[in-house]
Amino acid sequence: MTPDVSVIIPTRNALVWLPTAIASIGPDPRVEILVIDDGSTDGSADWLAQQAAADSRLRVLPGGGDGPSVARNLAIPQARGQWCAFLDADDCWAPGKLDVQLALHRACPELGFSFTDYRHVTVFGEDRGPCFAYWSRFAARHGGKSAPFILDRALSTLFAENVVGTSTVLARTDLLRHIGGFSTWVASAEDWQLWLAMAILAPVGVVPTVLTDYLMQRPGAMTRRVADRVLALQTIGIRYRDLAEAEDPSAGRIFDARLAGAKAELAELTGNRLRATWLRLGALVRAPCRRAAYDLAGTLRRTA
Repeated sequence: MTPDVSVIIPTRNALVWLPTAIASIGPDPRVEILVIDDGSTDGSADWLAQQAAADSRLRVLPGGGDGPSVARNLAIPQARGQWCAFLDADDCWAPGKLDVQLALHRACPELGFSFTDYRHVTVFGEDRGPCFAYWSRFAARHGGKSAPFILDRALSTLFAENVVGTSTVLARTDLLRHIGGFSTWVASAEDWQLWLAMAILAPVGVVPTVLTDYLMQRPGAMTRRVADRVLALQTIGIRYRDLAEAEDPSAGRIFDARLAGAKAELAELTGNRLRATWLRLGALVRAPCRRAAYDLAGTLRRTA
């Protein structure tokens, strides 16, 4: 039977989380599960081989250790489903997630992709709240909605605030292939760039329900990650700013506030708290909101 959905899971040394991620998909016979083992050394290969022998839906693909976006790109050409769903190895879905999104896509077949709300969870299991409420502009415009909807001014909305969580996305396989999958010309935010590229070509659906748990604060080199994010914001901003502002002139101002916030985070990590303070103030002036005020207060407190 040809699957409806290809669930794509890149993994590298995530065996402590991977079983939960795969189990959260459920026994749905409409899916195939493509796991790209991107050079794991934690026993993932043996465990995946056992799972594939027991579950005919599961296929294991070798990765080259080049990161999750390159790994996802290896799976997209091999996907047999009409749609691709992305799930990171350390995230998990709520029951019924795919059902809700498939119903939306079948009702609106013109959609390029859809995404759901998700919650941030720490490695200690602490719930840090839902994503949609975190982005003030998105929350102000769409916070009162409870039913799935088509996002108006999708490009400018997603350019202003990166509200899409990769593990929440269900996307048309043909459109992913047409675009070429995730970009390789930015060191961070490859997923955000893909959502922008897709939003130019097709409508975007939103499910305003928390249907995914996103693991935050996984160990890593924080300064490098933030530096990569600043560079990615600048690079992607140059490419998409004019198109986004043509749709909604305020999108550029909100984007500038995000960029200033990322630069402030990097300045703090490198010990330049005075610069961080000025950048936080600039972000607050460009896009006044509770979050920007909270970030500025935190920087001032650490500088004192």
